[in-house]
Amino acid sequence: MNRGITLILLLTLVLGSALTVVYVKHQSRVLFAELRAIQKLQDRQVIEWGRLQLQNSTLAAHSNVESRARKDLKMRLPENVHLVRLK
Repeated sequence: MNRGITLILLLTLVLGSALTVVYVKHQSRVLFAELRAIQKLQDRQVIEWGRLQLQNSTLAAHSNVESRARKDLKMRLPENVHLVRLK
């Protein structure tokens, strides 16, 4: 009788252990797939950041600012410049 209970207990523990291994392996695969998706998103964002940095440096260039000021805002250099020095 005691041997039968021990056998049933061991069988239950082995089955529980096997199901736990299957569950953990599944979770590992799910988390790995999520990690890969996040890494792909990060790569896309790094590329976008580089593109925006390049665009920013291009737009902030002195020649571009001056050209847009003349063209879009109709700005021009002043004709008469008066300098005043303060002591």
